Amino acid sequence: MPNKPNRLPIVFVLGPPGAGKSYLCQKTAEKVPGMVHVVMSDLLRAEAQRPGSRWAEEINQKLPTGALVGVELSTAVLRRFVDELPLWEGKTYLLDGFPRNLEQAMGFDMQVGRARGTISLICSPQIMEERRAKRARSDDRSEIAEARYQGYLNETVPAIAFLEHYCHEVKQVSSNKDGEEGWRIFRLALGVGREQ
Repeated sequence: MPNKPNRLPIVFVLGPPGAGKSYLCQKTAEKVPGMVHVVMSDLLRAEAQRPGSRWAEEINQKLPTGALVGVELSTAVLRRFVDELPLWEGKTYLLDGFPRNLEQAMGFDMQVGRARGTISLICSPQIMEERRAKRARSDDRSEIAEARYQGYLNETVPAIAFLEHYCHEVKQVSSNKDGEEGWRIFRLALGVGREQ
């Protein structure tokens, strides 16, 4: 069996609410062979459903409110995810919206492994607001959206700085453009060509 790589084929995709993280990751996974979109909340839901999971109660309490799970839980779930994947098969995993704070970034790097890199999406507040208005999600109401944005500034931005300084390359990528042009910019940052 081949050895797992020194750097995990995981790219963190971070950005403020409405920057387009999920859209860009999902479209890339659908159109580019070998790219896989991974959503932390999906991994947490799967862990909560796993028989005998010691984390089920915490996940079921925190996930509906959008509260951050503890670093021990996030690293345990991601370690299981990494251990169960055939990481040597030429795939790249786009980890959407993780890590959300410095503690999670440090925990992942120390306890799971070193990710390949980070894409940090930069988007104007006006465009983020327009996108949130179109989505009409319950967590996009103005007061919740503002709290999430402040959480990004206060919690995620320091995590990005840590990753850039200590772990790997962080590419700052504008996500102001929608559609094909926005996706082209994202693909260039990932170093992948057009869809196959």
